[in-house]
Amino acid sequence: MTHRYFTVEDAEAVLPKVRNHMTKLMNIHDELTALSGVKVAADQFDWTAHVLAININKRYHELSFKYLAELEALTRMGAYVKDVQQGLVDFCSKLGDKDIMLCWQYDEPTLLYYHDGQTGFEGRKPITELKQTLIQQKNALL
Repeated sequence: MTHRYFTVEDAEAVLPKVRNHMTKLMNIHDELTALSGVKVAADQFDWTAHVLAININKRYHELSFKYLAELEALTRMGAYVKDVQQGLVDFCSKLGDKDIMLCWQYDEPTLLYYHDGQTGFEGRKPITELKQTLIQQKNALL
């Protein structure tokens, strides 16, 4: 799989699909977390508890497979899932010859921030600044 670079417009265009996959991924994550906390205590002759434990394990593994399928779908689109619980997704982009990340969080309506590779979430800057810089660079070439 090759590395993909997005323009702001490209990333915004795929956001509906990314949001859909992230919704599924976050829901699966929550269910996996809940299932991982379930402990079935029973003596060795408790058939019902034995079957229950098998079914819980089966469900956990089914969900794990679905989780990985959603993560793979997002990765194939070029999205970098940074944190499932927070719904953080980055898209690689360029600012001149410098790699940057277009940053989106699940509760945001669209791309609102970007950051460089070193600062991460804490170094997020408004996407409007990036757009203005790109316009200035384009005008300088004209």
